[in-house]
Amino acid sequence: MHVILIPSVEGGIGHISRTATLAKRITELDPTVTFEYVLDTARLRPFNIDFARRTGLPVTLLPPRTRESRNSVVSLCMGHADVVIEDTSRWLIPLRQIVPHAAWISIPLIPVGDELFMDWTHLAQTEGIIWAYAPFLGLPPELEIEAIKSKVITTGPFLDTKDVPERIQALKQLNFAPDDELVVYAPRGMPFGREFGERVLSGVYGAIERLRAQRRDKLRLVLLAVNKLEELHAEGFPTELPEWVTVVGLVTPKESLAYTSAASIIIAEGTSTAHEAAALRTPLVMVPGTIYETWLLGTKLGEQQAAHIIWIERVTPDSMTNAFNQILTDQQSREAMIQHAYDIVTGGGGVEKAAVFVLQQLRITTRNAVNALPLAPRAFSR
Repeated sequence: MHVILIPSVEGGIGHISRTATLAKRITELDPTVTFEYVLDTARLRPFNIDFARRTGLPVTLLPPRTRESRNSVVSLCMGHADVVIEDTSRWLIPLRQIVPHAAWISIPLIPVGDELFMDWTHLAQTEGIIWAYAPFLGLPPELEIEAIKSKVITTGPFLDTKDVPERIQALKQLNFAPDDELVVYAPRGMPFGREFGERVLSGVYGAIERLRAQRRDKLRLVLLAVNKLEELHAEGFPTELPEWVTVVGLVTPKESLAYTSAASIIIAEGTSTAHEAAALRTPLVMVPGTIYETWLLGTKLGEQQAAHIIWIERVTPDSMTNAFNQILTDQQSREAMIQHAYDIVTGGGGVEKAAVFVLQQLRITTRNAVNALPLAPRAFSR
């Protein structure tokens, strides 16, 4: 049984991380299932190729299609699938007409704008729709449309944290001292644009610089998912980095979770990082990205006092310093915040529930394929 994963690759790496978590759990439940990434080159940001390969799964690039090449290209790249799991790339759902034998499961994004009722005519072509957001965000009314509501399964975020080391162990594993205080931020190619990313980087760096000047000399900055050091430039960010800044390239999802566990503070822009920090009880400072999904999550986390929310217009070294200082010095407030975050983000069944659902679809598809085989000619005896 073979599953093709099609994550969105036009933004950051969270969709690859989420589908890798799902693939890992399915494999634990049924080791006979195989997986492969298919990345749509029409919208591809190249660093996603490297990150997909770091999951250890095979990677196939889906070339741009023309009317003349579409059927042959899609058949070649996807014709061997039993199930296709598409994560936030639902413009590709109509391609299932070329590979009708494969079941299609969609993991949609919260509507970014008025997307024709969440592209329900595409979603209606699927066998299932996995809603992988924290339960406290609720279900958008678009998924209540008669043609699709019976297909929706709510799971909550895909969180695989059971084997992640505790903070002190994670610090040791990553070669930091037990009393180091890490602020971890993954620019991830600045998916919300350079102006946004540079403003966040400037604020984070400036805040740590100020706090270290106030004798907090164990505070360190770790920058993850940096392809090239020269890509990092922002107001106040030096070309020659001090020893308290550690720059790390793309890492595996497992390594990323270890950094999240080791951190004293996580900086998040998108939902995946925020969900993982909440599940690992790591204090969160969120600068919500410039789409409705992240705006909604940031608003709800702020209302629940589950994170420090700083909107991009207010990001400065001063505002970051205030948030960092409160987290690092007010233990009672910090513990209450991380408990709130854990309580409202976890639950719903998560990746376990999603994996069981995918396996059910695989078995249905396999059974249908067997039933569709032509009968062997009957032997007659005289």
